[in-house]
Amino acid sequence: MLPQVKVGVGCFVVRRVAGATQFLLGERHGGLSPGLWGLPGGHLEFGEQWSDCAQRETHEECGVNIADWRHVATTNDIFENSHYVTVFMKAEFDAERMRVKLAEPH
Repeated sequence: MLPQVKVGVGCFVVRRVAGATQFLLGERHGGLSPGLWGLPGGHLEFGEQWSDCAQRETHEECGVNIADWRHVATTNDIFENSHYVTVFMKAEFDAERMRVKLAEPH
């Protein structure tokens, strides 16, 4: 069987504070690059829309519900033993209405 291309969704969750743009990052504990900081995100499930995956992953990992996602970039990353297509989505985070919490302990 041939190796499979995996599709991931990376989520740029941004907020604006005093004219500065801030991004939500989390420390990775498993999968690719443990110990490094990265965007919330994960694998696209069969039949799932990119925006639905972004909403699901940010809820699972950060405990927030953000529905207004838009596509900002896509990468095609070929490594020695894996091949990922990563779709990057972006949404604004309203810190006045939502609180981030660690919701996924990996």
